[in-house]
Amino acid sequence: MDTVHITSGREVPVPTLPAGVGLTALCTAGERGTESRRPDRLFEDRVAQLLTEVIGESPRTAGLPGGRLLRGRAFMRDVVALRTRFFDDELRVASAYCRQVVLLGSGLDSRAFRLDWAPGTEVYELDRGDVLRFKHSILARAGEQPRCARVAVSADLRGDWPGALRAAGFNPWRPTAWCVEELLPYLSRAENDRLLSSITAMSAAGSHLVADHFDTALQRSVSFSATARVLRAVGAAWRSTLEAPDGWLAPYGWSCALTDPAELAHRSGRAVPGLCGPRTGGDGHMWLISAAR
Repeated sequence: MDTVHITSGREVPVPTLPAGVGLTALCTAGERGTESRRPDRLFEDRVAQLLTEVIGESPRTAGLPGGRLLRGRAFMRDVVALRTRFFDDELRVASAYCRQVVLLGSGLDSRAFRLDWAPGTEVYELDRGDVLRFKHSILARAGEQPRCARVAVSADLRGDWPGALRAAGFNPWRPTAWCVEELLPYLSRAENDRLLSSITAMSAAGSHLVADHFDTALQRSVSFSATARVLRAVGAAWRSTLEAPDGWLAPYGWSCALTDPAELAHRSGRAVPGLCGPRTGGDGHMWLISAAR
């Protein structure tokens, strides 16, 4: 377990970003940086903006195929923006009564630096050490300061990550807000079951869970199939789908609410992304999940 202390005001070398899921985190951050530059942006992520500038200066430092940042098609860019806003809003609400927030597979997430957290909130960012080191170099360059007590925890989600989290100061007897963004599809169904079991075991009454996934029909759609081929090429293939979020969560003691991405787009003043609209090539669903215990 590594605790990362942020150093501001000086530039540090940018290490090589790990391949696979670490690369998808970079692509997501790139889309967030693009969204942040819009006059009608749904959020502002200055760290993501700086990240895309750094990669633009020296793309090969990120270990990208051909030295290019793999940017999503327009439909994925819209999905990333809406999904980010959904998670932001849910975590803001949950933080009113959950003073512990855990970002699982946190990647290059900068919510500890850009959301207004309630006093006394602790945000734990859990990911592999190589991803966290890359992120640390960007944060040091940005000079951003966290708006909470931030603890970065180096752990593999396929290992004893609960032990690493507790060793970093996490208290399982306090209500916790769990952020599981862009993670479940990259784990198998059995791994997702183990993940949810571990989350549940460390979730006191009043805890909150925010997650996303999609079903098999959406995975087989034309748009998703094209994206899946790109992900497989960089070693980050999707490994599972989820047909009924409530049926998965209920046996673990979670009550589930789902947000329709199309309705979220309407509320946000955005066009419905093609991926979530009527022309996806099937009747698939993208799940935006909010659960309470």
